[in-house]
Amino acid sequence: MSNTSVNTTLKATPRLIFINLLIVVFIIMNYFYISELFGSVSTPFISNDDFALVFGFTLLVFTFFSILAGSIPAFVAGFLGELLFQLASYGRIYLDWCLVVAIFGLVAGIYKYKPLKYQNKKDILFTFFVIIADCFIVMLFVISSHLLLYTPSLQSSSILINFGLKFFIGSVLSTLLPVPILLIIYDITLASKERHLYYLLLTHHPVDASDHTFYFQFGRTKIYLCSRCSGIVLGVIISNFLVYLLQKISDTQFSPEIALFIVIVFPIPGLLDWGTQKLQYRKSTTGSRLFTGFIIGVAAYFISLTGEYYFLTLIITTLYFSILFLLMFIGQRRMIKEINRELKQEIEEDYDLS
Repeated sequence: MSNTSVNTTLKATPRLIFINLLIVVFIIMNYFYISELFGSVSTPFISNDDFALVFGFTLLVFTFFSILAGSIPAFVAGFLGELLFQLASYGRIYLDWCLVVAIFGLVAGIYKYKPLKYQNKKDILFTFFVIIADCFIVMLFVISSHLLLYTPSLQSSSILINFGLKFFIGSVLSTLLPVPILLIIYDITLASKERHLYYLLLTHHPVDASDHTFYFQFGRTKIYLCSRCSGIVLGVIISNFLVYLLQKISDTQFSPEIALFIVIVFPIPGLLDWGTQKLQYRKSTTGSRLFTGFIIGVAAYFISLTGEYYFLTLIITTLYFSILFLLMFIGQRRMIKEINRELKQEIEEDYDLS
């Protein structure tokens, strides 16, 4: 392997790690919020063990994301999404249903999405077979797990009909037609041609400084964003979700003292990373920009939770912005001085040659 290939791989690694973590968190958040509105995969079975067909909107969305993401992210996100919803809504854990969702995502993700796949009729037909097989496999798991765990309290016929058959028919109705249709729309819209959406409003950097940007790929469409700003936005969104989740599970308010600590400490690595780059001591990497941006976003969200320390938080925030502007001023002066030195050197060299 050449040095160029090794360097390219190393540069891509932080993005791949960040993207995979983000995919898992994104699916978990969507599963949780949609489950709050429409019920999770387990809701029709835990709240009502009679035979009644329910369209599973949560399962539909989860299956669609599982095929886009692949088996491993879908398995992890499905298990954790269902687990967190159970803790927040039921107050207890039904581990068998966490595994039901995880296995459903695992099997669906085996036939992972690839651009232009769904413009082939054979691949569309194969998607139907995969979904039916997924529903059948997980139905067998539902039946077997209930026979092992709930046989004393439930009759075998009740398990076969009210759980196994109910799950199979409900999951087929929820996913067999809607998921392929969504995949076809996704493929036509975002993968019909290769596009690079690079706008200065989103990237904050011209094309020659594209190493400061971070892209999300949908099909064959790449959308470029500022790396540090992407981290900040994600930090705010994920912090909001985690705090909401904590309050739902524990029914307690977040401590203002902890929030104040986060507001004070978390922006420091970002200031150091950005400041040392601005002062031209070093160059930030994609990984450092994403990470420091993320924890700055976390700190920005927790400002709203500082309670009686809010005024102190404003003073600290003002101080950090003052340091930021000072570093910008010093960095600009250093850059101008370096440009002038190089220009002077070039003029002297041209004069000597003449």
